[in-house]
Amino acid sequence: MSTKEIGLPISLTGGVHNGTEIKDGKLQLKEVATDSSGKSVYASKGAWESSVISIGDKVTAFQRVVKTMVGTGSNVDYKIYTKSSTNNIVWSDYVEITYVEGKINSPVGLYARIKIELSSTPSPALLTVDEFTDGKYNTDYVSSSDGVLRLKRNFQLSPTVESNADGYLYRTKIDRSKFKKINTLVFQ
Repeated sequence: MSTKEIGLPISLTGGVHNGTEIKDGKLQLKEVATDSSGKSVYASKGAWESSVISIGDKVTAFQRVVKTMVGTGSNVDYKIYTKSSTNNIVWSDYVEITYVEGKINSPVGLYARIKIELSSTPSPALLTVDEFTDGKYNTDYVSSSDGVLRLKRNFQLSPTVESNADGYLYRTKIDRSKFKKINTLVFQ
């Protein structure tokens, strides 16, 4: 009886992506936004699970997973899991591989699945929600014209003026439901 090693190429385009995507033929965390300086912002974690891989023959052992990592920075971490089945119905649990030699720790079966989990440490990103310069948020109570979104604190009211022998009477009606508190009244 002879033993031979069979390599099964696994396409990352099939399977289920959850927070991951294929870019330039490589698995990566999904790009979720672009910051104000044009730098990509990625999901903090994600996973890819392969479709069912038919081994095609009874094998005596699963040996290893061979991986090629490109451009993984110090803030990116990955874990590779495998599971197996003899009938494509009942599956073993996912078991993490041994990374030094890529040894598969799942039981032998006719079918296999691979799961790759990616995670990263968040890096600072500059995100500008709005510059608040065109006044599009201006209302009776909010100002957004000077580069800052803020509540209006000074209101100009046009009172009615009545004059008599003792001086002038300025009168205006202030609706109590529109103001929580009045700190000062200034007449100019």
